[in-house]
Amino acid sequence: MSKAERSLVCAVPRWSGFAPRARVRMVLKSITGTKRLRRAALMLSAAITVNALAVLPATATDVEIDGLSITRIRAVGDYQGTTYDNTVELWFSAPLVWPAGSPCTVTYRVEVDAANKHVVAAAYMAVAAGKKVNINVDDTLPIRNGTCQVSFLDVMN
Repeated sequence: MSKAERSLVCAVPRWSGFAPRARVRMVLKSITGTKRLRRAALMLSAAITVNALAVLPATATDVEIDGLSITRIRAVGDYQGTTYDNTVELWFSAPLVWPAGSPCTVTYRVEVDAANKHVVAAAYMAVAAGKKVNINVDDTLPIRNGTCQVSFLDVMN
């Protein structure tokens, strides 16, 4: 998004519920007088938006990996700073394969926030019962030194 377009987007508050392009349209509509000028401004904003989207890198934000065996669970409390505090690490028997460009770089483990007690309980149950799991990782969740956080875990029968 160009600097001019960002300044237009900032003119309409985020809480308005409108997407950035709609917010640009609202601002352009309010600052342009005639219908012809407004149409030209909207066409220009559409071109700017399309060009801005064309250069954005494509990254996967939601990855699901199936059929994993958990080999070890490590519960971390207060450990050397705050990077790994209050996490539960799930270690797997096979390396995890992340899509190219993923910020998840650690291939042998994922983590669960200890506050998600239901996910932690499901992981312990899977280990105790010898069940395989499917995990879903969302790279918009916190990433700690390349280790991604699990958004959900399925225990397979």
